[in-house]
Amino acid sequence: MSQTFQHHGQLAAACAEWAKISLTGLQPRRNLNLSDKKADWKEALSALKRFADGDSYKAPQDFKAHAALENYWRWKEAGEQARWLLIYGIDLGLSGDVLRPIYQEVAALWIDAASVAEHARAGMAQETGEDYGVGAPVNTRTDDYAIAVTLLSLATLLDAQDDVPAIDEHVLAFDTDQLLDYLCAGGLQLQQVSEELFHKRPYGAMKPFFEQLEALPDPLLPYLQTQYQEFLKLSPKQQKKGGPWLGTGYWALEVAALAVLYGWDDSALRASPHYPADLVDYARGRLAQTESGDS
Repeated sequence: MSQTFQHHGQLAAACAEWAKISLTGLQPRRNLNLSDKKADWKEALSALKRFADGDSYKAPQDFKAHAALENYWRWKEAGEQARWLLIYGIDLGLSGDVLRPIYQEVAALWIDAASVAEHARAGMAQETGEDYGVGAPVNTRTDDYAIAVTLLSLATLLDAQDDVPAIDEHVLAFDTDQLLDYLCAGGLQLQQVSEELFHKRPYGAMKPFFEQLEALPDPLLPYLQTQYQEFLKLSPKQQKKGGPWLGTGYWALEVAALAVLYGWDDSALRASPHYPADLVDYARGRLAQTESGDS
């Protein structure tokens, strides 16, 4: 790796801009404790600012061997904080125009993490004389899968599909299943789609959707009902029965992204409190502007 690390984003400058975002007068997208959610936002933002101001972010190439590996884990932790910042912003009611540049910076952070992984991989190979097995930033066969669904879904919902090829290649290392392939469709011209789903909960319940001859939203109505609305009402103990649940949180971002990609009449889906209808409207509005030739 060269001695100059080429960042795709500018995290420190972005954090300074995000700190200026007013959280007063917002209309949250769901019922929540507003003070607690604002505190979550500020805590995540503070953690990202500390990371952006340190050498871990500024000069990852200066870390060698085991230190480079430990620094890579710090990058992954920062990426997870950044993902939650996006989710908190959605909860708080930030508009699509505010969320979109945040998303683009978060995507850049994850893409840069892939370069940091490569640096750690090379350093450990030089130190140990063998492949140390430093994986891609998001291992889709693990609980990281929810990160992949979030990144790819929001790429569609926030009209940032230009980031999808780099996310697929560098962040996910092309290790995608049926759902992830569908979510990549807005940014990639896929010749073949996987028929495998890596995780049963909640995504196994999407099988009726994938098995249709024509992609219609009808099977996603019971999916929203059982895998989000009913599941999130269960106690934590009940939620743990049956294996890990790797949904994206309160919001069924994958369903909303599919609605944009397929251009459905989503009237029935909008009845679910877990369907971010205004983000679907935002994405469709951006697409309409692009198609009409407006900037």
